[in-house]
Amino acid sequence: MRGFLVLIVILGLVATGGYFTRPVQGLHRGVASVLMSDGMAQRPDSGAGKYAFDDFFVATRSTITSGDRQLLQCWGAFTRFLCTGPVPQASAPQAPVHSVS
Repeated sequence: MRGFLVLIVILGLVATGGYFTRPVQGLHRGVASVLMSDGMAQRPDSGAGKYAFDDFFVATRSTITSGDRQLLQCWGAFTRFLCTGPVPQASAPQAPVHSVS
């Protein structure tokens, strides 16, 4: 019983730390802006681009879409970010050409 109580206290402390250190919307926009200016993410179309921000109390998520395509999704927790974008289309592998002499 004592171990369970200690576990509950530790989880409560971690959740409290996550709540007070979760990234706010301005930080998400800043990270997205830097990724777009560095060429690591596409910029949305001016007319069809949308930005969504969700707060889950201990973590936050921002999503940038353009039309029906998701351009960038960032999760934030404990002042850290994990951002993913669309996977670039891979070109077909080229067969190696060997010359015989």
